[in-house]
Amino acid sequence: MTKFKTIAKNTWVFVAAAALIAGSSSAMALTLDRNVPESVSANAVRTTTNITEYVKSQSAETETIAEYTVIDLSKAGSERMGLIREKLSKIPGITPEGIEEKYNEIISNLTPGDKDISAQQAAAYAADILKKAYGVDFKGYTAEASFSKNAVPNSDNWTVVFRSPEAAQNKDQNRIVRSYIASVNSVSGTMLDAGFYDDDYTTHISKNLEDPAWIEKAEQAISVLLPENVSISSSKVVLAMPEAGVTVVCELSDGSACAVRLTGENKEAAAYIYFPNGYDGSLDYKPLTDKAVG
Repeated sequence: MTKFKTIAKNTWVFVAAAALIAGSSSAMALTLDRNVPESVSANAVRTTTNITEYVKSQSAETETIAEYTVIDLSKAGSERMGLIREKLSKIPGITPEGIEEKYNEIISNLTPGDKDISAQQAAAYAADILKKAYGVDFKGYTAEASFSKNAVPNSDNWTVVFRSPEAAQNKDQNRIVRSYIASVNSVSGTMLDAGFYDDDYTTHISKNLEDPAWIEKAEQAISVLLPENVSISSSKVVLAMPEAGVTVVCELSDGSACAVRLTGENKEAAAYIYFPNGYDGSLDYKPLTDKAVG
């Protein structure tokens, strides 16, 4: 029988999307976005505010297609640039030359190159993934696409957040509004991670964590994303806790793997992470030691 690893509250934070695998910017997009409530900390890594704090700029390139509107945040203008310079200027002891050097590095990391797909193409790939995973209709949604360049080879990516009209315009505060997020490889468009978050502050407690139905539900959730020629070879639970749900990793027949975090009474798939080279153990529970910091 699979040994389930249940841990105490606040000793482990599950990082959805690809915060636990090098090269993805979902955690960055969640953390930098002022419209994402603190309640999604179960999905996103806790981090200090980044110098590239996300600001919506009216000069960002916007394109409306038949189904949803795409905002290319990699082409945001003077407002965002001014914020970056302002934040850099507050670093103790930094020189004007240092500000310029760091500014150019940040802008370079947020700007796609000639080999990368466009924001519109990334949104199309992300929409296809999220439709398969959640069956959502994106008519009237706004897709905000952010580019991220990474030091790890072949890990540059686009992160796309789909907001409903209510979420985008902050309407109907008495209604819980759900947004969807996916990161794709910036060249191939293949999935790195996907998930959703709600704009409320409710923690969905998961019960009966040793119920085999968690694995069954995880396999069902992952199967809808797989090509016809790829199947699930094996599955295992790597993390289970009432506040964050149950994380299941499925090894796939083509040598890759996919993890899904299920949460709540309905065992809903809150987040997916794809491992193209097979599962690397990064989601396994690692107990704190006496030498741990924090």
